Amino acid sequence: MTGTHPVVRSHAALRGLLIGLGAGALWLGVEVALAWASGSVLPADVWMTIGTVDVVVGSTLGVVTGALAPALGAGRVAVAITGGWAFMRVFAPPGLGSEACLLVLGAGLVWGAARLIGRDHDRLFAALHTSALMAAGLLIGEVLLDSSHVGTLRGVALPVGVASLLALGPISDQALRLVLRSRPTRFAMQVTAAGLAMLLWGRPLAVAPYVDSVVTAVPPEPGLPDVFLVSLDTTRADHLSTYGYERDTSPNLTGFAQDARLYRWARSTAAWTLPGHASMMTGLFPSSHGAHLTGGFVGGESIDGRRNVAFPLAAEHTTLAELLRDRGYRTAAFVGNFSYLYRDYGLAQGFGLYDDAPGVLLRIRPPAVSAIRHFAPGFALKPFRTARQISELALGWLDTQPQDRPVFVFMNFMEPHQPWHAEAPFDEWARAVPGAHALARKNLYTHAAHDVDARTAAFIQANYDGQIAAMDEALGRFLAGLRARARYQNSLIVVTADHGELLGEHSEMGHMGRTLYEPLVRIPLVVKQPGPEGIRGVSDRPVQLVDVLPTVAQVVGAAVPEEVEGTSLESVTRPSFAEAGINPFLVSEYGPVYDRAMRVVYDGSRKLITTSRGERMLFDLASDPGEERNIAAAEPEQTERLLGLLEGRVKTTLASADAMRRVQ
Repeated sequence: MTGTHPVVRSHAALRGLLIGLGAGALWLGVEVALAWASGSVLPADVWMTIGTVDVVVGSTLGVVTGALAPALGAGRVAVAITGGWAFMRVFAPPGLGSEACLLVLGAGLVWGAARLIGRDHDRLFAALHTSALMAAGLLIGEVLLDSSHVGTLRGVALPVGVASLLALGPISDQALRLVLRSRPTRFAMQVTAAGLAMLLWGRPLAVAPYVDSVVTAVPPEPGLPDVFLVSLDTTRADHLSTYGYERDTSPNLTGFAQDARLYRWARSTAAWTLPGHASMMTGLFPSSHGAHLTGGFVGGESIDGRRNVAFPLAAEHTTLAELLRDRGYRTAAFVGNFSYLYRDYGLAQGFGLYDDAPGVLLRIRPPAVSAIRHFAPGFALKPFRTARQISELALGWLDTQPQDRPVFVFMNFMEPHQPWHAEAPFDEWARAVPGAHALARKNLYTHAAHDVDARTAAFIQANYDGQIAAMDEALGRFLAGLRARARYQNSLIVVTADHGELLGEHSEMGHMGRTLYEPLVRIPLVVKQPGPEGIRGVSDRPVQLVDVLPTVAQVVGAAVPEEVEGTSLESVTRPSFAEAGINPFLVSEYGPVYDRAMRVVYDGSRKLITTSRGERMLFDLASDPGEERNIAAAEPEQTERLLGLLEGRVKTTLASADAMRRVQ
């Protein structure tokens, strides 16, 4: 090839450029079509970036391949280009074993696929057809092998799997060639079949807000306050500067608390999204409202494609939105957590508008996404809409509402939820950790219990704190928006969380699983009463999410449903309780350590955790806030007393549930 005339090389490079441009456009077309059919959701700017990378990579590879190997036919050039596109799926700096393995396999693939193309391998149409087939084979095959994008395609399996999936398209096409010799006819048949398959079996996601057809004609009483409920998803109280944390993570919440009542010892009823929010909305504990883990898989899939593990909130329970709607309120919700606050899980009850669209939902993963993340780790990583987007939607909705009725707005912010990656300018704390960029490229989230080294733990906590700061900034903007619209002073505003997060304590990360330690259940709760005379200051009264609904009902003068187990925040006298069921997905993925249900009762500084295996863990939070010393054996009388409180509540709940079933 060293003696090839420069003009020939130039023509070959130009031909390669044209093939590469066409191939890149085809890859993007295949990705968009499969994303739509699989229920993926990507914003336009993300698609623009992916498309730009696809076209740039395709055209660059085309020019290089044409210049280096001008004698290659168009079909071989297209196969080489597509193999290079798939290389983005394997590439992981510094790039050694897997990449080299794919290159070796790719060389054989180019030879073999080019042989399969047949006599028309020099034609541009054949080249692009083959490229599209290879792209479809990789994307469809990977989804079938590894729908959650973890586990299957790793290690040596990654390059071998990618190369094998690339070959699926040309091989299937050649099998069809035994019946249909004409490539245009085969292409038309394949496109038609793909289109029909997507129409018949595709699952495009409905992202338009849910609109309830139930409208209450009851005129509201004069002077009813607007009600705003803000859920800071996955936010533990002890990482908020409002609650004494050393980093200034929540200056806007601190400022808001000057106008409000701050509850120092507020706790969730659960350690994950669905039961916590259901308790917030119904005033019931999880075993009463029923929106919790099943202990086994139930029918269907969640929105992100996993087998469903949770019961939705049953329609017979009265939600806060229904209670306020029936008082004449206009109701709207704007939620970031599309996983377990999605409309199918029952939390949309009573909302006239329920906006639960994902920010980014990758049911298929274009190779460009994997490659880009090595250089920009946050690219299309956080699947949830930002708190700023959520608050802007809520304020925009407020601007459309007439003044004749009060409003109830529920907002759910998701920044602190994993994946932990704080965006600029809130990444200052994370960037200060040595080796931050390398750590940012790793998937540090796992449910498997393991010790975390100090540097990794510092990086995770710094990102978590940065994400809280980003959320707090959006909260400040929303409150400023209410003030600008003269809707702040006379509103009831509740800011709380559904649960917290473990950040390495007890060798665990995340939430939803096998513990109910304090970082998971102790949450913020700040409540501003309407008008200038509302209750302010700090309360040490132990309260819970079940107390939100009766507090709102008291302020707006609504009757509290008889089934409600909470009480108005300033009247709480009962002990606090929390529950956790068995997640079958975690049991199947991480073993029997997750195969236990838990219940918790608090009384003063004492906290008792019991499990379905008969374990009892008693902690004195006053002297042991980290819950390191189980004193159940040393204090058997205290343990039995607390166990009696816990069993009394559970028995009462079960009796109430039995009575409800008999009525039905």
